[in-house]
Amino acid sequence: MSTSLKPFIGITGGIGSGKSMICRIFSMLGIPVFEADLAARNLCDTDPDVKSAITEEFGPQAYLADGTYNREGIKKILQKYPQDIEVLNQIIHPAVRKAATAWLETAPLAPFYLYESALITPKNKPEHLDQLIAVSCPLEERISHIQKRKHMNYMQTMQIIDIQPKPISYMKGAEFIIENSQKSRIWPQIEHIYKSLGGVMLLLLISFSSFGQIKTMTFNIRLDTDSDGQDQWKYRAKHCAELIKYHEADIIGMQEAFVHQIKDFANELPGYKWFGKGRDDGKEEGEFSPLFYHAGKFKLLKESTFWLSDSCEKVGFGWDAACRRVMTWGQFQEIKTGKKFYVFNTHFDHLGKIARRESAKLVLRKVAEIAGKSPAVITGDFNATPDDEPIQILVDPTNPNKLTDAEKISKKGHYGPYSSFNGFKKEQEGRHIDYIFVKNGVRVNQHATHSETWANRYPTDHFPVSAVVELP
Repeated sequence: MSTSLKPFIGITGGIGSGKSMICRIFSMLGIPVFEADLAARNLCDTDPDVKSAITEEFGPQAYLADGTYNREGIKKILQKYPQDIEVLNQIIHPAVRKAATAWLETAPLAPFYLYESALITPKNKPEHLDQLIAVSCPLEERISHIQKRKHMNYMQTMQIIDIQPKPISYMKGAEFIIENSQKSRIWPQIEHIYKSLGGVMLLLLISFSSFGQIKTMTFNIRLDTDSDGQDQWKYRAKHCAELIKYHEADIIGMQEAFVHQIKDFANELPGYKWFGKGRDDGKEEGEFSPLFYHAGKFKLLKESTFWLSDSCEKVGFGWDAACRRVMTWGQFQEIKTGKKFYVFNTHFDHLGKIARRESAKLVLRKVAEIAGKSPAVITGDFNATPDDEPIQILVDPTNPNKLTDAEKISKKGHYGPYSSFNGFKKEQEGRHIDYIFVKNGVRVNQHATHSETWANRYPTDHFPVSAVVELP
């Protein structure tokens, strides 16, 4: 056990178990993470003592002509002589532990520190670690993770899994176990470990620091149509609402919502209010682009809807659009701080190329006209990828009315898939079409795309996108 005053906790699990994802969540909570496997790779390439010892054991072929570690060559040797794995470990592991000790001495203050490494079991747990967290994941899900990440076939994947210790060897004797599967909820398990390891005060600080922060979300809920079969709204409605509740979204811009779908949300989300107009008659006909908001946190001061067209104050089609399209907006006041801000929500046409271009220009003009210099958040399904003309118009740095993509300025970067369309099947590469934009000094602390499923089904054919923003 470590004699350091800084608790050093090992976190491990078999390949594909998701331990790296768990570590990213801990990192977002302010827990520093030492990546032992990454450190090992770096030491093999750069540390003179490690390189010398490896060369002495495995010969000059252990390194390539440019001096870098010959990973493929060593892999072939170990496949032929598996007993040499222990020889290699005896060279690398002490160097990694030395590097970890040095890292721990300079790491920022935190309730505890994580040592992420594969293949640690309670029996071989290094002395410098105080406790052990083991990440468990069902075999079929591990296989899926590995195949997706490493582009391997089933036989190659199983060969890797088979040479690793069995899951029970990680679990038996570990102080904490995280069940990482589609049927389990990760956050309550992480929260339990976090509090158990002394993070209660920091967790409280995080909660208090959330005052003045607003979790915004854009959520294309997919219209209600019989043609969706097992993905019809009646099977998804409750799960869509659960997603909002679980992620504690404060303001949600929805797209493709018929009025009866909106009413379903209203029943499932009693603490929220909403507003918007049906795009086909300005009342309740056709799809809405409504805004839902947490009524206990925000007061609605103004709200309205305009159409994406030349005559935007009345119902109508715009340019070459296949459908009527609207933008819904509201002015809010945060009850705790008294700060005022605007939120806009829209859905660009899916076919009209001219309509998307002109809609982008109209949105810039209207946001500037309505919000002026006040903080503003703009959510929506823009049916355009980042390189497409409509998005380039919205973020054009030469335009004084430009918007800023929240993902690009997120302090903690982006979490989750990059593409936001899944078609009820899987992430569709190159289909990043849902966005949150900000303007007039709005800061962005987090940005994420949410890809949760239940029983291997998605709540909708788009991934909701969220951003935690902070008003100036």
